[in-house]
Amino acid sequence: MNQEELFHHVYALRLNGKMFLAPIDKGTPPQHILDLGTGAGNWCLDMSSQFPDAQITGNDLSPVQPTYVPPNVSFEIDDFNEEWLQPSSHYDFVHARALYGSVKDWSQFLKNVYRVLKPGGWFESVETVVEITCDDGSIPKGAPVEVWCDEMIKAAEDAGASFDVAGKMENWCDKQGFVEITQKMFKIPIGPWAKEKYEKTVGSYNLVNMLAASEGFSLRLLTKFGSKMSKTEVEKLLVGVTADLKNKKHHAYFRMYVCYARKPETSEARPPSRGSTIRPGRHDHSGGETDCASIHEESEYEQH
Repeated sequence: MNQEELFHHVYALRLNGKMFLAPIDKGTPPQHILDLGTGAGNWCLDMSSQFPDAQITGNDLSPVQPTYVPPNVSFEIDDFNEEWLQPSSHYDFVHARALYGSVKDWSQFLKNVYRVLKPGGWFESVETVVEITCDDGSIPKGAPVEVWCDEMIKAAEDAGASFDVAGKMENWCDKQGFVEITQKMFKIPIGPWAKEKYEKTVGSYNLVNMLAASEGFSLRLLTKFGSKMSKTEVEKLLVGVTADLKNKKHHAYFRMYVCYARKPETSEARPPSRGSTIRPGRHDHSGGETDCASIHEESEYEQH
């Protein structure tokens, strides 16, 4: 697997193989699906087999998608920070994953998503918190991995593309006018430290994913923005980060938030927001309890 495939595989594992959580498979199947920031298009390709009668469009700034794809998949090279050319009220489902650091204006982004969705259509956002943490104090304060996260966040802010996205989407969707908003939080382990076999698998793939992505991502950002570290300083920091991530005594994970919401029908009156209710939940793949990453919190705006 290349890094894009690893990234896609980790997210899919965390959702037990699901490509989405929004209830788009209930009732009439979607006809038009848009994937924003599609990258190499792995999500689109997997969705094409689940919805063979749907037209699936992947949108990305970089032309890195495969040439030979199923007949119901197409790709467009576009910058979602510029004017959107997609028609209004066209898509049944709009999907956006890992866009932190890429969107300059989230309010405008969501206005555009809302516009291109059909009334009754669904939007789903998947974002991760750029913070590697633990629940048991196994990662020492000031460890290289903690310094790395802090420096990455600072550099992204300096670049004008904040990483502070995950967990905020439900409120942003509410302000935009979406209804039936649901947000779920999942923990994704880094490394095979978890007790449960499935979590070890998730963590093992995620460790390889993190190690594959960290150098290129860090060098571009940390040398140009924030503290503007030298290449040598970044490389030295990454040596420590790699050691931290590989250390099985460090019970490291990061949080992933999945938020999905529906655009109201044209005739549907939108009730005022009643706020969010946080309750514990469990994304259990085995029928038993898990020790880390499958535990999630869920909040919903229950508007009917």
